[in-house]
Amino acid sequence: MYTENPLHDLSYLCKQIHESLQLPVYCLPVENVQAEAFWSVRLPPHPFFSDPAHLFRSVVSQGPNLNGPIIHETNFMEQFIVLPVRQNCHCQAVIVIGPAIRQKLNAEICSNLLNDYGFLNPERIRWINYWNNLPVVNRLRMLHIGVLANWAINQEALEITDVFQSSLQYGSPHRQKEKVELALAHRREFSIFHGGIEGANHMLALIRTGNKTELMKRLAGATYGETGGLSKRSHLRSVKNLAICGVAISMRAAIEGGLYEELSYTLCDMQIQHIEELNEVKMVEAAAIQAMLDFADRVDQHRKDNVSKPIYVCKEYIYRHLFGEISPQKLSELSGLTSEYLSQLFKKETGLTLMNYVQRERIEEAKKLLAHSNETISAIGTRLTFYDQSHFIKVFKKHTGITPKQYRNRIQSN
Repeated sequence: MYTENPLHDLSYLCKQIHESLQLPVYCLPVENVQAEAFWSVRLPPHPFFSDPAHLFRSVVSQGPNLNGPIIHETNFMEQFIVLPVRQNCHCQAVIVIGPAIRQKLNAEICSNLLNDYGFLNPERIRWINYWNNLPVVNRLRMLHIGVLANWAINQEALEITDVFQSSLQYGSPHRQKEKVELALAHRREFSIFHGGIEGANHMLALIRTGNKTELMKRLAGATYGETGGLSKRSHLRSVKNLAICGVAISMRAAIEGGLYEELSYTLCDMQIQHIEELNEVKMVEAAAIQAMLDFADRVDQHRKDNVSKPIYVCKEYIYRHLFGEISPQKLSELSGLTSEYLSQLFKKETGLTLMNYVQRERIEEAKKLLAHSNETISAIGTRLTFYDQSHFIKVFKKHTGITPKQYRNRIQSN
């Protein structure tokens, strides 16, 4: 790779990588710190490091021990390529490419992340400005950058899977695999989610078939003596982790049982958010059980409404697009049936025409919004694509026998 002046060659390659990718590149020779070099492209001020070199030195620390390029990600959403420069099995230098961020962070993610570290307002502003000015490079592109830079500098051909695997292993605690194997050999856990594969499979099968009654009996007999140690420092955190795992696999069982994917994922997200907000073990366990029973109950209701695959596809599409336009042509395309035959089949299997079914589902959604939100009646009608408020009121009364206002007043009075 090198000619008579290795540092000059390396400097040239780094400069070309920087100019091609328009990302910062830092190079630190292992035996000559004074020869460090840095190529920057409008790097925004870092909230922690006034000197960019300090940021890169913090990333480089384990670089000489690496066998190949990795993606290094910090707790603050920054990602770097760390690449050891090797000659004759010895690390001559370490190159860092970055920082970049995987995606633009919305306000909610920024706020939650900053809350985790207890940052006050001046620091929060600095971090938000920093994130907003970092280049956006998704993980797949970063992996390709690692492969390309490694080939240019070390003349070694890798696949992105090689870089990804090395990145996952980077920074893992020493002897972690051995610890896991020992824990599996010696640990006894008694909980609804760690009661043995046979018991877990049986409960998932009950969710998959919508057998809520039998599932409830099974859950009622579960023991909670010794909860699995998924957190070394907090029993509550450990129980939450187990509960979240249980909710997630219950969701998959519900989807396999026929529950709409969008509905299943939304329920799962909401249940996990609820669990995270709880501060008592017994409440976490109760929430996890309720979530599993809810999935089973919804699968049961869905199975009672047994329809053919084309009608199922249409009903799922309608569920996912209640707040947008739903055309018979689109449903015909999704189902693979002609519009005329689809209309006949839909009426035969559901008892409703396509458009009446869409109207009914929108009214059911409107009832939820009237009961659980403070939105105006007009705004709810507009969200659900009714022409105007009078049209919304007319259709609502057709399906419920009362007006939206009467419905809301009745709910509030109860």
